[in-house]
Amino acid sequence: MNWSYVAGFFDGEGSVARNNGLGFRITIPQTNEEVLKLIRNFVGFGFIIKVKKRESHWKDSWTYYIASKKDVYYFLKQVLPYLIVKRDIALEAINKLEKQLSDIRKRKELYDKRKYEVKVLRSKGWDYRKIGRELKIDWGYARRLVLDLV
Repeated sequence: MNWSYVAGFFDGEGSVARNNGLGFRITIPQTNEEVLKLIRNFVGFGFIIKVKKRESHWKDSWTYYIASKKDVYYFLKQVLPYLIVKRDIALEAINKLEKQLSDIRKRKELYDKRKYEVKVLRSKGWDYRKIGRELKIDWGYARRLVLDLV
């Protein structure tokens, strides 16, 4: 198993679609569960979901599914050099996911910074209202940061 095989399989059978406008998802439907298991084991993430038959005479089928922004981004970056049919949509998704992942990283950094500042001020005996005024955040948010409830 290698990325060029996965890319060919994805290019022929799979799809990349918007996930409620929030991100993207990768799906690869297949009637051979074993090949999806091999792909999933090689890739290292995602889920295999059994699809309910809509007609009794249809074969059993499964779908390999990736929804995490980070995982979709990684998957698309790995298969991109080998894609032909889905190259344009993969590039579009990669560009949008890069921005989303960057925004997520920035929010996480701000959260970690605020959490540290609140804990330092709290250790000095400041109450949550005073901390909130100092850091220009809601005092309830300051409390949640200390209690790690966010």
